[in-house]
This record gives sequence, C-alpha cells and structure tokens, in this order.
Amino acid sequence: MFGIIFDFNGTMIFDKKLHNESWREFIRIKTGRIASDEELNEHMHGRNAGYILSHFLQKELSKEEASALEEEKELIYRKMCLKSDDFKLADGLVHFLDELKNNKILYTIATASGFNNVKFFFENLKLDRWFDINKTVYNDGNIKGKPEPDIFLKAADKIGVNIGNCIIFEDSKSGIQAAVHAKAKKVIGVSSMLCEEELINLGASFVIKDYENISLSNLNRYLRYKYRSNRAFKI
Repeated sequence: MFGIIFDFNGTMIFDKKLHNESWREFIRIKTGRIASDEELNEHMHGRNAGYILSHFLQKELSKEEASALEEEKELIYRKMCLKSDDFKLADGLVHFLDELKNNKILYTIATASGFNNVKFFFENLKLDRWFDINKTVYNDGNIKGKPEPDIFLKAADKIGVNIGNCIIFEDSKSGIQAAVHAKAKKVIGVSSMLCEEELINLGASFVIKDYENISLSNLNRYLRYKYRSNRAFKI
C-alpha cells in the first residue's frame, strides 16, 4: 500500500500566473520595483512566505511581521483568484481524486501556503469532497520551507504512511528537491511551470502535464516498472 502527497499551487491548480501577478504587485507596492519572471521562478515558487518576503524585502523578519505581510499579499492573490478562469482544479484531477477516495487510498496535501489560503481553497474549490483539512500540512511558520523535506515528512505522518512508501506530486524546483530529500518512493513532476527535462533533471521519476490520463492502474504499473535510466516514463 502506498500513500499520495500533493503539493497544491502549480500541482492541483495551475495558478502560476496569478501568483506571479500578485507577488509582483505586492513587491511593487512595498519596494517600488518590478520583479522579473526569472527571479520569481527561483525565489518564489514552492518557497514559504518567510523566505520570499526576506528575499524581496532584503531584511530578516519576525514571525509576526512575516505573517502580517503574507496575509497582505494573499489578499491580493485571493481577489485575483475569484476573478480568474484559471482558478480551478487541474484537468482530470476530479476524476483521479474520486478514484483515490473510492479505493480508500491514503492521501493528503502539503502546501507552502498559509492556513487562510488553505481555508480559501477548501471553501471555493470544495476540497472537503476528498480531503480532511485537519490532515492538510501548510506553512504555519514552524516548518522549514522547501527544499527542506520537513513538510513532506509531516504529511506522511499525518496519513500514517512511511515516506518511503509515498508518491509525491510536485511542480517546482524547491518542491522536487524537497521530495527527493525526503526519500519519497517516487516523485511525479507536473509540468505547469518547468519543462519535462528540467523536472527529470531535478529528480522527478516521470512527468505529467495534467491528470487526464492518470489512474491507479497507471501508477501501479509504473511502480512495478524497472528502469535503468533517469528518463520520463510515459503514462
């Protein structure tokens, strides 16, 4: 029996544009400068808010300061989400989650987002159809951020599955690195932000663009597949 851990942003919803726009607007308000896509890709995606804020504001922040600033930025993001057609679950994901639930697979979410965003996602995307919010791992200010493995180790503990028996779905550089550092059974890269080659080079076992063609039978087939090279296995 294996467990499944999903990152959220960029993995379950493809909201890179919304995150880029909201962080860029927040940074402009606070610093007067416009962050480039390259800088956002390196220092924002997959990272926790404390790291991102310290990088872009160029100073160390207390937990209280970081929490207040994070919420200020996330208000911008949430307003953008409610106006965007991109704010939806990835193609094929509803069917895949239904299959996991019906087959009693153990699974959860491990996200660098804070709890207010998690509540927002649960309420507006009806995630309680599949997930228990109390088993969702999020940035509470006490977990080391990706690429450290802590968030995935805690998620595995939440569902009672050894991390060595967990499959992790991730899209970002720091997220893939964290999953590899956690010593997960397999890491599935989601190519919402990075290309297949980049994800494989970072340590993903194989790559999907969405969930349209993924199923439990595909996963079980892949887990039995013995390969000699670090190349993507096509589902």
